[in-house]
Amino acid sequence: MKPSAVFVLTVFNQAHKKMNVLYHNYAKAIGLSDSAFWLLYSLYEHGDPCTQKDLCEAWFYAPQTINTALKFLEAQGLISLAFVPGSKKNKQIFFTKEGEELVQNKIAPLVRAEERSFERLNEDEQEKLLALTQKHIGLLEEELNRTLE
Repeated sequence: MKPSAVFVLTVFNQAHKKMNVLYHNYAKAIGLSDSAFWLLYSLYEHGDPCTQKDLCEAWFYAPQTINTALKFLEAQGLISLAFVPGSKKNKQIFFTKEGEELVQNKIAPLVRAEERSFERLNEDEQEKLLALTQKHIGLLEEELNRTLE
């Protein structure tokens, strides 16, 4: 007998939640809040220079979330901010020496672990995972928008 959609979605959502818990626990273990962790991760993935707007667009963050995390990381001496040349509003985000060390010692190893785990899937599995995840997100977005109309 085919499992119900509710059952399958419950298992899927539990798996998604478990992945979030894995990242949360990692962030906690290295002494960072989730938002600070994801901001450092995002900056590492994006590379220098990067702006708050870049991060909001690429990672779907609310500007206030990024702003709060940036202030925290700046106060910790992990990043510095400088106006984009010719702008009086947009700031670029740079790692300080301490921030670069933290990223190289804590974020980069996590990214390598992600890469190794993904590479353990064969090419077909990798392609299907990405394609189906993106398709499901798009369909869910459509359904949620329809629900909110």
